[in-house]
Amino acid sequence: MKIHFPYGFGKNPLYGENTTHAITLTMTRHQPLNRNSSTANRICFFLALTALASFSAPAGEKTAPPGIILTWTGDPTTSIVIDWHRLVENKDVPAAIQARPRGTDEWRSFPAERFPFPHSDRLIDRIAIEGLQPDTEYEFRGSPREKTYWFRTMPATLERPLVIAAGGDIGPHQEHINLMNRAAMEHDPDFVVWGGDLSYADGRADRVGRWYQFLDSMVETLVTPEGRVPPVVVGMGNHEIRGGYHRNRINSHADRVRLAPYFYALYAFPGDPGYGVLDFGEYLSIVMGDSDHSNPIAGEQTDWMRRTLEERRNVPHLIPVYHVPAWPSNRSFDGRVSAAVREHWVPLFEQNNIRLALEHHDHTYKRTVPIFEGEENAERGIVYLGDGSWAMSPRRVHSVEDTWYLEKAESVRHCLIITVHPDRKEIRAINPDGAEIDAITIPARSR
Repeated sequence: MKIHFPYGFGKNPLYGENTTHAITLTMTRHQPLNRNSSTANRICFFLALTALASFSAPAGEKTAPPGIILTWTGDPTTSIVIDWHRLVENKDVPAAIQARPRGTDEWRSFPAERFPFPHSDRLIDRIAIEGLQPDTEYEFRGSPREKTYWFRTMPATLERPLVIAAGGDIGPHQEHINLMNRAAMEHDPDFVVWGGDLSYADGRADRVGRWYQFLDSMVETLVTPEGRVPPVVVGMGNHEIRGGYHRNRINSHADRVRLAPYFYALYAFPGDPGYGVLDFGEYLSIVMGDSDHSNPIAGEQTDWMRRTLEERRNVPHLIPVYHVPAWPSNRSFDGRVSAAVREHWVPLFEQNNIRLALEHHDHTYKRTVPIFEGEENAERGIVYLGDGSWAMSPRRVHSVEDTWYLEKAESVRHCLIITVHPDRKEIRAINPDGAEIDAITIPARSR
């Protein structure tokens, strides 16, 4: 269910003189987070909707929440999903999040869905807002007593470059997470893509503290000095799920939630069934796969991958992201999941003229030669980048000289800074000190 209401902005430099803009608040049930759930399943959340109110902040220092996660389930140019985490002692605070266009005076209160943090006494308030303006700044806060942050919607077109910070295998080592986060934020990314293995809690109740540390790092270091919070787009890795990989035991959403409780609760995207796609206008699509963790690669997911890629033939920047690499730089080339990715997904990438895929899992940095049909091909090949070592200890790499598909491989923590232009992607790999360790330019897809 969606509710439209006029949001009078008055004299706002973001919109011009005395303009009015419609905003839509969309509430989605937490269990399950299903893109196809019916309106009837969500209507109950609107019974508590009350008149919007303005607030004035009291004097004194504002408090930071124990966790903030921004992401999308709809169009990133006109929507946002905000998760504001609360400690149990703040459970009497109304389930709402306040927002306004940055630079305006009047706050509006949006009723939130409140649900428990798995294996914890913490709470999460979630709202989804649609109908925003592209490439525009909005402030938000949990209450007048809490700190104010802001986000920026994505541009409708590439009239300006779009900057993405990408990587994977974040880990439980807070010191290293903070270093890499800070290095990434020096490049002022529009958003962050993490391809799995986030906190390394393995879905276990006794490791909930790893999520607390992970979220602490996000609040402390994945925010600009001016308070801008970049949205994050996450995929599933083996350390999100108890037992590591799909073994013919996941037959329903309830099974997935049982085996990966944190992942399915803490991130609105991708939601059920654990893979999905985000379309940024008509210029970029991020296709997030689940490489045999809570969903098998073969079968329904490969059918979905085929349809998803074919439907986006005209998108100039179409980037698959997944955890286990098709072209590993540390693990065995003949590993079961790597072989499955090469068998089921790589042919689809090649049929749809993909030029870049992001891989993780091996705790190294790697860049492949352009690969097409199992051979180096400079004209038609796909470059596979990453191998995931945002903050995890790097592992030894295969010899570049002895591994035909590796152009560069190094044992180093890193993130990718991807700057998207209409005709190309400029990519820099940086280490935690911010130093460049590699660079490549990849053209947009031909149509």
